[in-house]
Amino acid sequence: MSMASSNKYKIVEFDCDGVLIDGYASIYVADKLGFGEKIRGIYKDVIMGSKNFSQAVEESLKLFLGLKESDIAPILNSIPLMEGAEDTVKALKKHGFIIGTISTGASQYFTDVLKNRLSLDFSLGTGVKIEDGKFTGINPPLIDMKNKDYHFAKIVKEYGFKLSECVAVGDDLSNVSLFKKVGFSIAFNTDCLKRELEKLSLLNYEKASLISILSLAEMQVKSNARVIIDKKDLRAILPFLGIK
Repeated sequence: MSMASSNKYKIVEFDCDGVLIDGYASIYVADKLGFGEKIRGIYKDVIMGSKNFSQAVEESLKLFLGLKESDIAPILNSIPLMEGAEDTVKALKKHGFIIGTISTGASQYFTDVLKNRLSLDFSLGTGVKIEDGKFTGINPPLIDMKNKDYHFAKIVKEYGFKLSECVAVGDDLSNVSLFKKVGFSIAFNTDCLKRELEKLSLLNYEKASLISILSLAEMQVKSNARVIIDKKDLRAILPFLGIK
């Protein structure tokens, strides 16, 4: 069993969707507002290669433009946390770890909500513009599928540490750049996106192709991780960090 020495590592970075929360923030909100199928379709198009990440962000944003902050805030606060998330964060903090999240799929607006809910030390997502209480656009940074390592390195440097002194916990391909550079990596709940996109109404051949691509992506995530945890309970990571 691969295990990290808890006193060797200083920072634990968690992915947001599928790791700290049980599901995907944008899909959860869209479901509540009646356009979940459209958001899932955009995720599908990125996976299938018919849209790039920037196009997907722009198209997703159009669905949220004009919505009132006062309508979305209570939905965001109701997003279910991953089983064991609160206990895990508390245990890690008790042992002196700095804890935070970086997300490609969730906005800075939501990662800040999550930061408050879990008492995280840092949070980073794609920036959003809010004018007169309504969502009007996006702001830098744009966290994409390949630059999490760049953004995390900047955060880590501010704390005076190196990526080799960090742990990353993630579920999808956006975490691979991190997994390759941090000292210890954990693949957690890697079939979360597959479960979400299986809810799409697709022709059989389309669904089969999508599931095949997602399964290959899962394999890539797992092959770049030191530890693989399929159990949907975040507390399962603690023994690997030397915490009983």
